[in-house]
Amino acid sequence: MNAIRLTRWREDQKVRLGISYAGDRALWPVDDAFPGIQTVASLVDCCRSLEAEVDTWAREMLETRSTRVSVPLTEMVIPVDLSELWACGATYAQSRQLETQTGHDIYAQVYHATRPEIFFKAPGPRVVGPNATVGLRRDATWHVPEPELTVILDDRGSFFGITVGNDMTARDLEAMNPLYLPQAKMFHHSASIGPSIVLASTVDWTHLSITLEVWRQGERVMHDITDTSRLRRSVAELVHAVQHEWPLAPWTGIMTGTGIVPPDEFALEEGDEIHITVPEVGTLVNVAQRIDPSWADVARGPTRVLQIDPRDTVAVSLGELTSGQTVTIGARLVKVNQAIPFGHKVALTKMEIGDWVIKYGERIGTASGPIAPGDHVHTHNLESYRGRGDRGNTDGGELS
Repeated sequence: MNAIRLTRWREDQKVRLGISYAGDRALWPVDDAFPGIQTVASLVDCCRSLEAEVDTWAREMLETRSTRVSVPLTEMVIPVDLSELWACGATYAQSRQLETQTGHDIYAQVYHATRPEIFFKAPGPRVVGPNATVGLRRDATWHVPEPELTVILDDRGSFFGITVGNDMTARDLEAMNPLYLPQAKMFHHSASIGPSIVLASTVDWTHLSITLEVWRQGERVMHDITDTSRLRRSVAELVHAVQHEWPLAPWTGIMTGTGIVPPDEFALEEGDEIHITVPEVGTLVNVAQRIDPSWADVARGPTRVLQIDPRDTVAVSLGELTSGQTVTIGARLVKVNQAIPFGHKVALTKMEIGDWVIKYGERIGTASGPIAPGDHVHTHNLESYRGRGDRGNTDGGELS
């Protein structure tokens, strides 16, 4: 079985998507055949329109197209724009037996229980990719990286692919009291994934090695390896547990737990470089950085606009946008053309007169004039189907 990777990288202020076989250093750029396709979600939609399976289509392209691009590892970005990221614990044989101050071995209990440990890790826009910094809490001193095979579910909840994940943990908070687990797990830049996605149908996820290395000032201070054959719970079981009472959002990630527990005397320090490798996927590299108040200001920019559904042609402004401002939606950069008030819509794609305007994954109306990416979309250029009794529901329903 020849594993197929999907990788994204930044080039000339735009993001590109490429395909390769695992182990190949050069990628076939998808926009060589399909201009404008730069996200995994849009590639999936394109394949569906062709009535083709992504793996079959990708293999055909790799066998018939000669164009290849060499991509520096430093230019790779998060491979998929997630809606949500969940995580699991106590899933590996001989996994962590961390004692809390209550004296109860709660991890051993969960390991043998029918119900797995599941917790919410981060909303999608808070998950970082390769070459980004991961956070160290200011109120904790014992942080560790937790290398994890991460499952990617598509917009229909199907097992789409796998990637590498780093579930950052403040172990001193976790050990202090089990009720502090959310704070030990959820903080700024506490989750990273990448550098690529391997299509699930092209790899045997049950026999993959996962290697952790931590480098400090040029010296390797941590090294360990595990194998997914030690996972006690299957992907299907963990997916079922997540979606049991929580409808899955489009493009959800699930970290499947760690089989590597750094020794008690090890703690990350600021500037440490974390390398997590699954050979079929690649190496996820992040640098640890202590969180400081300025990070809140840095983080505010990319979250000023919100794309509700991957199919949307407009996003919602979460603050007042100014003309000329560049906003980030996932890995996409959009330059704002006019001032846009809070709560109003900004165009993500070019639309001609009569084209559908899509929000919440639904058709909300048609363009009444030409619309360029970054334009303010409102009553002056949108013929809305919402709130009009004369329109009814004609052609305005949810997209299939």
